[in-house]
Amino acid sequence: REAITSADSRLTSTNVDCAIALCYPEGIADKCTLTERQLMWTIRNPDALVQGSVARWSSSDLNDLARTIKQAPMQLGNPDKAAAGLSASLDAAVERMSETQKAEIARAIDLPKGKLTRVLASRASHWNQAAKRAMLVLATAVMFHSRLDSHRNELKPQMDNRQTPPIPFTSEWPPSMAHQCLQSDDPISEFYKAWDLWLAVDYKPIFATAQTALHGCPHDHAFTEAIRETAEAALAMTRDITGLRHDLLGRIFHTVLDTAKYDGSYYTSTPAATMLASLAITNETCDFASTDKISRLRVTDPACGTGTLLMTAGERIRELAQGYGQPLEMNRILIEQVLRGYDVNLSATHMAATTLGLLSPTTAFKNMKIGRAMLGVDQVGNTYLGSLEFLSNSGVPRLLSWPSTVTQIDSEDEMDTAEPSDVIIMNPPFTADRLRHDQFTEEDEAKLKQRERALFANTPTYMAGQSGAFLLLGDWICKKDKGTLAAVIPLTAATDASGLGMRRYLASHFHIETIIASQDPERVYFSENTKIGEALIICRRYSDEKKPPTQIINLARNPSTPAEALLVAQIIDNKQIQEHGYGTVQQWPSDWIETGNWNGVQFLQPYLSRQFAALRNSELSPTVQLNSIAEIGPAGQRIRDAFTKSPMPDYLARTALWHHKTDVTKSIAAIADTNITAKPDKVHLAEKYWNQRSRLLLPTRIRLNKVRALTVRLDEPTVGSSWTPCRIKPCEQNTGKIEKALAVYLNSSIGILALAATRTSKDISYPSFSLTDLRGLTVPDFLTMSPHSLDALAKAYDSQAHKTLDTLPMMTECKVRGNLDATICDALDLDEERVRTIRRILASEPAITAKRYAI
Repeated sequence: REAITSADSRLTSTNVDCAIALCYPEGIADKCTLTERQLMWTIRNPDALVQGSVARWSSSDLNDLARTIKQAPMQLGNPDKAAAGLSASLDAAVERMSETQKAEIARAIDLPKGKLTRVLASRASHWNQAAKRAMLVLATAVMFHSRLDSHRNELKPQMDNRQTPPIPFTSEWPPSMAHQCLQSDDPISEFYKAWDLWLAVDYKPIFATAQTALHGCPHDHAFTEAIRETAEAALAMTRDITGLRHDLLGRIFHTVLDTAKYDGSYYTSTPAATMLASLAITNETCDFASTDKISRLRVTDPACGTGTLLMTAGERIRELAQGYGQPLEMNRILIEQVLRGYDVNLSATHMAATTLGLLSPTTAFKNMKIGRAMLGVDQVGNTYLGSLEFLSNSGVPRLLSWPSTVTQIDSEDEMDTAEPSDVIIMNPPFTADRLRHDQFTEEDEAKLKQRERALFANTPTYMAGQSGAFLLLGDWICKKDKGTLAAVIPLTAATDASGLGMRRYLASHFHIETIIASQDPERVYFSENTKIGEALIICRRYSDEKKPPTQIINLARNPSTPAEALLVAQIIDNKQIQEHGYGTVQQWPSDWIETGNWNGVQFLQPYLSRQFAALRNSELSPTVQLNSIAEIGPAGQRIRDAFTKSPMPDYLARTALWHHKTDVTKSIAAIADTNITAKPDKVHLAEKYWNQRSRLLLPTRIRLNKVRALTVRLDEPTVGSSWTPCRIKPCEQNTGKIEKALAVYLNSSIGILALAATRTSKDISYPSFSLTDLRGLTVPDFLTMSPHSLDALAKAYDSQAHKTLDTLPMMTECKVRGNLDATICDALDLDEERVRTIRRILASEPAITAKRYAI
């Protein structure tokens, strides 16, 4: 309390942006002992003074405190608020422009025309979003210009170092400052002239692109005011935010970006990038005491976006090399030799160049390794897939040069070879096949997908999807003897059947060293502009036949700032993540990983993962996959395709359990809730699906914190929109008894464990269950079960099926669930205490409660 009071009192000064409250042990006599002791600290800023805010204390040594202080600027200001403010200013600027200006400025920097929904078509322009991104290019150039203003005198053009024949530099130096350009009656001409002068020094990726946008459309008073409004907003932000930070620039770009669902560009958040880079790049990666060896290090991002991952990789290298070499020389080495990135968007590569430039504005950009790889169809009909063309027979993508009308600038080195890299770090594009390339015309989209089929004709289908293709590329670029692949992947790729081949491929080519998933319901993702669950993976080349276990980290709290991410990376490295309360760690056997079993990411609490492994391996009782005793399907989507709801019954009087309303479906026994009728053009299909109806229905998607009955049984067979029919295969035993037994099992704690471990987790608390998930569900072998046990389970159904179940977070107090568990224990000969423990721990799991874990 005293430390916080003291720190907060300092925040009243206008010159203080933050304060650190620090506690240290008694008895420290000198600085020598201080370095060996544990310290506690928490960062305080004006937001922390809001009544009711809770201090988050970190506990570690002096080195980590130093890292926290260095990263403190990353926690200041409000990037989301700043990004939203600039986004609003860009919208206002675009509104000033004519349709012709919007289209031409977008085309100037290769931005595609947008596709509008029917809702927006009547009041929006196809070019609004593209023009907005073009204006963002100008805004970031103004920001960088402002950053360079304090270096004008030390950055005069050096004509002696230019290519021959030298071009005389005749312009007056220095260039006007950004705020002077803004105050001019003709800001367009002033910015253009100032950027011409800066281009005589360097910075082509930033200023050449911005100049192309600036002169990309006809000028009039409205466009001049649009540029002025954009520049004013950019300069205001550089004044208001402590430092022009790459996490802020990335956040701005992600706020403006609207094509993520078409090209999969969900860019990595800075905290996640910081954590991934810190764990992927270690002292084993390179001898960081040698500047020469660092210069031979290669770090590549084949889908670099705004450069966030490359930026954090550069920061990590600088941290490990601290104390060796000169900082300016290190920055030059990083920018010109170590870091390499490719992307398909000109505006993204412009942002990536700006991001890397923030490492040191005075460092030369001439040899910056940021390449724009063409995605699309060129003027003569050739089709290119960006950096994936490295996998083609030619092994050469088509790289597009930076736009420029400037002659006083050296050309960049070509990047048409995929140099073997020590570290591949990336967030592969990910989007649904039906949406991919939707930003192109239908004709070009068809050519792109045809090119994909040709490029991956000899590739296993599980590696030909978007994420798999880039992981395949990463494996190809990664050095074969000692390389690291670090990536962000959809959480579904680590859990569901569609990702099985990819998991096995990676495990066969690397040692999967670490998998990190978030069990934080507030932040299940590691990318911007998405709410879909994701995982971080770190894979390393490994020569020995027997690989070590994989550590699976499940985060109870996903870091929201780079400084917090650094701390989490440090405690993971020190094997202390559980001690600090940030999450849990499991050592997953290599043979499990190699078979594609990454189920450790499904639960925060390791006990549940181990109990499910025991269940699936028939260690608790004999188990099989559900598809061995039952037929599953059709999925709810198929029912919606063929049937429609009807307010009145038709001549067939068909009804369905259409919905899964947790306030209505409260017991295992359910009743139909909707009249249905076949769609006029789908009568044959409807008949086919109706013939697959069943009394037993399995869930397709559920809210784990609200659901009561996970599987239901009706008196009459039917179908459902939110349910999937489950038909017991013909057998000598009574099919009705097996239906009842299965319904009891899947609503017991053991059955809930099996369902939760098999779920497809785009959202950990709102999972879906594909037909493949359900068919692979671990269930008792009811066909070989003794008649006595089967009768007991059927009788339990009869006595409990119509009783109200409590929600899963309340399962420990639920008498019905307790009765089901007691019957399951008797029938399957399970230890009652073990099952009670599973029920208790399940009830506190974040996926079940939809809240952060709390004891």
